Amino acid sequence: MSSEFRECISQKISLIENSIQSNFGDVVVWSDIDIQLFELAPEKLISELGKHDVAFQRECRDVQDINSGFMVLRCNDQVAKFFETVRENLGKNPEKNEQWVINELIQTEKISISFTLLPLAYYARTQGWPPPKELALYHANKTSGKNGVQQKIEQFRDLKFLRKFRVAALGYTFVKYAPAAIARSLSRRLLR
Repeated sequence: MSSEFRECISQKISLIENSIQSNFGDVVVWSDIDIQLFELAPEKLISELGKHDVAFQRECRDVQDINSGFMVLRCNDQVAKFFETVRENLGKNPEKNEQWVINELIQTEKISISFTLLPLAYYARTQGWPPPKELALYHANKTSGKNGVQQKIEQFRDLKFLRKFRVAALGYTFVKYAPAAIARSLSRRLLR
């Protein structure tokens, strides 16, 4: 949440608002740059959106939080107003990011949009490991610290290995990721 990162978030929301106005009546996709695309087709995205205003990527498998790194937006008045509210709330809460603000709006039902969550084929690392065999995209999130970019590169390498050598890669990545996952699980149980 450096000042540079907060400026990027503010710029992202402004650009989203501009794209909604510039493409009014159409559907647009907003994607972070740490996403690798696989089976992604416009007609499939529109089908996933259905009659909703927005289709969000899931943050986790079992929690209804959204991930704002990949969104399908119907450019209409409701979505324009929603992102105006997001921008206003970011201004009131500079220590938060847009994903936090969107989740808060959704959870408090202070929204004027109809939204849906994309299936797990639109995968984020925060959804766990391994990802499903059939992927529309992979979002290399869940990175922190000074080597965040290197962590994203490692995720893409692990994913490439997994897609090429599924069984061997599952064994390798289990050994790599299991200790941290077990520690998190034990920590959650002890905190209850």
